[in-house]
Amino acid sequence: MGSRMEHRQEIINLAQWGHEKLPGVKAAEYRLTSQADGNHPVFSFCMFPGGTVVPAAAYPETNIVNGMSYYRRNGPFANAACVTGIHPDELAGKTVSPMEALEWVEQMERAFYEHTGNYRAPACSIAGFLKKQNQKSTFESSYPLGLVAAPLWELLPETIVNSMQAGLTDFIRKIKGFETGNLLGLESKTSLPVQVLRQPNGRCEGFENLFIVGEGSGYAGGIILSAADGIKAAVWFALEE
Repeated sequence: MGSRMEHRQEIINLAQWGHEKLPGVKAAEYRLTSQADGNHPVFSFCMFPGGTVVPAAAYPETNIVNGMSYYRRNGPFANAACVTGIHPDELAGKTVSPMEALEWVEQMERAFYEHTGNYRAPACSIAGFLKKQNQKSTFESSYPLGLVAAPLWELLPETIVNSMQAGLTDFIRKIKGFETGNLLGLESKTSLPVQVLRQPNGRCEGFENLFIVGEGSGYAGGIILSAADGIKAAVWFALEE
């Protein structure tokens, strides 16, 4: 869980290539990881060069974000999630059931909606997040529904905030200009907190002919692993035909 980072694409290009543009090349990418706080991994997730931050709420009155890129990757912004790996039991301060974990995530998504009262995304600068200071009231962004300046360090759980601050400080050391970016909204759909039970043939436990694959299954996180999980399901199906 965490937030989505957004930068001007030329900042990332300059840091990675030494040039704001290169002929014949779409846009620079990055993959970042950190164990700076010594407790929880912090990493970039689903990085979209030249991409767009999009609303991703599955239910009314919940507010979450995700990202995407078009084929040309020629948008003015780069985005990626900044998330920390943490067990639901630690966040809740007690042992929780799978349903309780899902309910806890939904409560977070509703809290972000309640902060804005709509589907605009709460946002702050990376520099402001590190200092816990509101430093911007307006933002350049690809997010289509608009942003609201907000203290994300107060909306996110303290454990996640502490880990993200350590990780972002590490990221700034790795990519020049990284501190110029912004953090947008709540990123809560990186991986499912529960896992679908599968039979040896890959079908969902308790069903005759149902495959649940990809991120929603609890067996994959991100585009590549979800695609690999889909291939695995196709192989299972083909072997029985």
